[in-house]
Amino acid sequence: MRLNKKHIYKILVLSFLFFTISKSHSQNNNSLFDSANYHYSKGNYDKAIQLYERIVNNNVEAPELYFNLGNAYYKTNRIGWAILYYEKAKKLSPKDEDVENNLTLATLKTEDKINPLPQLFIAEWISSVTDLMSEKNWSIICITVLCISLLLFALYFSSAIPLFKKIFFYSAFTALIIAITTFFLAQHKCAEIKNNTYAVVIAPTTTINSSPAEKSTKLFILHEGATVKITDEDDGWIEIKLANGNVGWVKKKDIARI
Repeated sequence: MRLNKKHIYKILVLSFLFFTISKSHSQNNNSLFDSANYHYSKGNYDKAIQLYERIVNNNVEAPELYFNLGNAYYKTNRIGWAILYYEKAKKLSPKDEDVENNLTLATLKTEDKINPLPQLFIAEWISSVTDLMSEKNWSIICITVLCISLLLFALYFSSAIPLFKKIFFYSAFTALIIAITTFFLAQHKCAEIKNNTYAVVIAPTTTINSSPAEKSTKLFILHEGATVKITDEDDGWIEIKLANGNVGWVKKKDIARI
């Protein structure tokens, strides 16, 4: 099918409008970010929070944005919200020392000290290796090593010298194994970022019930800043599991997903 001039004109106009709107949207977010940083530097933390939240509501995800927002909440002593955004920043930038340090400081201010159950060695090892880099960096390594592997295989097939063929083959095979490994690490990191089964208590205090009902048995109380794992949901209630294995139901409005 051939496109006539009228169709081509429409495509060009739509492309131009999309580019203009996207550029304007990006510039608006940058302007809001600069303004929020200015108010933060002047100690106007509530105003800074308002502006940072506007950027978040524009579906912008960036470790710098979450980190600054966490700092603003920390300055206003809203520890639950501060930990929430530090955790969001950590998901995107797991090796950022500033994020890690501020998260530690905020966690020290929480009332609930929950001792986690020991993890399986393999799960802990995979998690620690995955956190060495971001999803983007693992992907770059995967693609680079895969290209090297393909080049080495090409050299293997084109070489006529037995010793070189052997070297090229084993080198190519090793590079291929590394590429496959880094692919799964990138995939695992991507799944971690998209995973929103963890949440932070943002209410000053919340009661954990045995079932999703007001009149059910009260099990224990959590305070703001406690991190929980979401396991189920039922009509305004969330079933949670703590790192120490305790399970119960909490009101949905009292927590926020990481």
